[in-house]
Amino acid sequence: MIAMGNAFDSLAGLSLEWTGVHHSESGDFSELSTHIVSYETERECYVTAGGKRVGEALYSYKRLDSRMAIVIYRPEVYRGLRGVVLYAMLDFENATDRAVIVADGEPFAVANGTFRVVQTQLRPSASGND
Repeated sequence: MIAMGNAFDSLAGLSLEWTGVHHSESGDFSELSTHIVSYETERECYVTAGGKRVGEALYSYKRLDSRMAIVIYRPEVYRGLRGVVLYAMLDFENATDRAVIVADGEPFAVANGTFRVVQTQLRPSASGND
């Protein structure tokens, strides 16, 4: 695994490509096994997969030290559900991301993956899935 280095002070203006697996009672969310999160501002981001915008969210980012950061995502809709919150732990030294996903305050899934910085593409129009 290639180390990324130090945790960023901010994610605004960046795009991170995530690759990994989700674990839930219904299995992996294969349509999201690789996706890009583009952070438009200090609070707003959108997600693309397969070149289509598949979601938008408000987020909070907190750099803890040179290695670790926390991101809390509050998507408008996540896989057809409202009331979903993703609690992610980013390890910039190892370029890994682990998240706990809750729906209406109850455990829903976990995600385990890697991430890398990619060039931000033009914002695609809505796919009709969000």
